[in-house]
Amino acid sequence: MVNNHIHIFTTDDIPNKFLPLGLVRWLAKKDRKVFNWILHNLNPFTDNDVLDRYLDFVRVGKLGGQKEIFENIMKEYPKETEFNVLTMDMAFMGAGKVPRNYELQLKELSSLNKQYNQINSFVHIDVRRSNYLEIFNNCINELGYKGVKLYPPLGVAPFDDRYSHIYEICQKNNIPIMAHCTDGNPVHFKGSRKELVQLLCKYGFPVDLQKTNKELCSLFTHPKNYERLLLKYPKLNFCLAHFGRGSEWDYVILEMMDKYDNLYVDCSYAMANENYWYKFKLKLITNEKLRSHCLFGSDYYMNVIENTEQQWSCKLRVFLGEEIWKDLTINNSNKYLYKNI
Repeated sequence: MVNNHIHIFTTDDIPNKFLPLGLVRWLAKKDRKVFNWILHNLNPFTDNDVLDRYLDFVRVGKLGGQKEIFENIMKEYPKETEFNVLTMDMAFMGAGKVPRNYELQLKELSSLNKQYNQINSFVHIDVRRSNYLEIFNNCINELGYKGVKLYPPLGVAPFDDRYSHIYEICQKNNIPIMAHCTDGNPVHFKGSRKELVQLLCKYGFPVDLQKTNKELCSLFTHPKNYERLLLKYPKLNFCLAHFGRGSEWDYVILEMMDKYDNLYVDCSYAMANENYWYKFKLKLITNEKLRSHCLFGSDYYMNVIENTEQQWSCKLRVFLGEEIWKDLTINNSNKYLYKNI
């Protein structure tokens, strides 16, 4: 089986101003339980989900490097499980300096991959990094990376022309794309309002100044942004991660899936809300295209707050049933990763 969506980056890969008032570096040294209570009872911020996510960064980041984090998640799954590990480049989200150089994160994961062949490494490419093509080529040709990760709400549209060469190489060499796709994502561009408006106007997005920055950043990651790419690169597999997180976007995505055989989704993070499980299973039963193009992913370590990864995934497996589970974790994953070629 394959868990198609996990993260194992550390607190050293998160910008210093991801949270205000210097809390990122400070919290990384403190006890999670104590500061969880403090932040939720004396919360000066509005994005509670950001705090929840960062507190999980802290909890897992304290395990050490990516090796320790990966070994921790491996214990939660059967020995033969593969994992699509997605890196993150947060240097251009306008949230301050990232303590560790991004290329060190990539090299560390490559070394880990040599020790554990269950890892399918995905390199996050942000075309605002001056040497993004060099990083891409090195990861694919030298470091053994198997896929590309996109994270548009950080401030770059997936149809940016600078991605064209990467998409062409990926299509030619059967390298899949994993793209973040949720509405109102808390991890978004944190720069000034002026900078954000300039970025949006650059791509021709309509700017409603009555909306918050978080709402405006949803324009970067809307599923319709991929339609032109699905047409231009019909042999390149795109996965819209989180299936829109159970929002109205899932209807948009389903309409697109009817048109494009190279469009996949994963259920990571959307399945954190058990109230969505019944709706999701019904769609899998009644929509054959979704059933054949949906992937299992957990979004570790942002998905599980109260239960362990093992408890959550086993509960979901029982709920969906073995036939659906096999499709999401084996059959569809093999197609997405081009293992059937």
